[in-house]
Amino acid sequence: MQNMLAKPIRLRDFIRVGNYYFSVVGYRNEKAVKCLLRYIPDKRGDRVKDGKRFRKIPQDEVKEYFRDYFRDGLFHIPHEIIDEVYKPEERLRSAMKYDEVRRIVEFFEGIPSNEMGVTGSRLIDLVGNESDVDFVVYGNYWFVARAKLQKGIEIGRLTEPDMDTWEFIYKKRKVSLPFDVFLKHEIRKFHRAFLGSTYFDLLYVRGYDELKRDIPEEKGKKLGKIEVEAEVIDDRYVFDYPAYYPIRHKEIKAILCFTHTFIGQAFRGEKVIARGDLELIGNDKYLIVGTRREVEDEYIVSVDLLEKTGLLEEFKKWKP
Repeated sequence: MQNMLAKPIRLRDFIRVGNYYFSVVGYRNEKAVKCLLRYIPDKRGDRVKDGKRFRKIPQDEVKEYFRDYFRDGLFHIPHEIIDEVYKPEERLRSAMKYDEVRRIVEFFEGIPSNEMGVTGSRLIDLVGNESDVDFVVYGNYWFVARAKLQKGIEIGRLTEPDMDTWEFIYKKRKVSLPFDVFLKHEIRKFHRAFLGSTYFDLLYVRGYDELKRDIPEEKGKKLGKIEVEAEVIDDRYVFDYPAYYPIRHKEIKAILCFTHTFIGQAFRGEKVIARGDLELIGNDKYLIVGTRREVEDEYIVSVDLLEKTGLLEEFKKWKP
């Protein structure tokens, strides 16, 4: 494929191998591209592209495909078998053929067009009847977009998700936390909204100048399941993947979160309670949250937020 590596492949890009579409789930893709299989050809599929039918595949089925490249819960696709790379920022103009995408782009006026894009089904033209808009903004411009989203809700140009939507998200993600605890954390993230009847997520991706940040993605040596309580000392990458929470702790360098459920859970200066697997990666210890797709006994919560909202005792009673 010509010029495939003109720009590094990064989080939320898509790749195509034959008629199979994968979403990229990391930044360190020099040797092979870390990704999830998302859409496969299926004559009974509900999505059509170029006269062919496709369907979105549940993650419990993906092991049936590309088995030679599947390990540790992800596909590691060699560059030489990739047929096409889809970059949200490069394909934003074509994605604006969807009216809902055009209106979201217009809402975020002032952010350079090459610093935002659309991922998911609209990036690869496999839109289903219930597809949401997965809107990507890169680097520091994401924080500008988040402030715009918050202001938009305050002045009524946007609306925040209603209770039915929050309950749908809660059930879809199979969140184990009490619903009220989940909701209080989500409301203050300001990364979901409705523009008219269109629901969209505001997704963070590092800029190209930040790709080499020293945030581990690889698995380490497991040291056991633990819970920690500590102060978050930097919140620049708490909406990233993995979400990165450096903490003030005598042994553990940071919390790494590999589930979208617990991104943006706490901010600098707040105390968190987090449970997951302690791992040794290189010479440092990290608490890993999101070691499985359904994290029944893993979590990150802000103690400050729970105290402020009167939910700390409810959380402590719930704790596994």
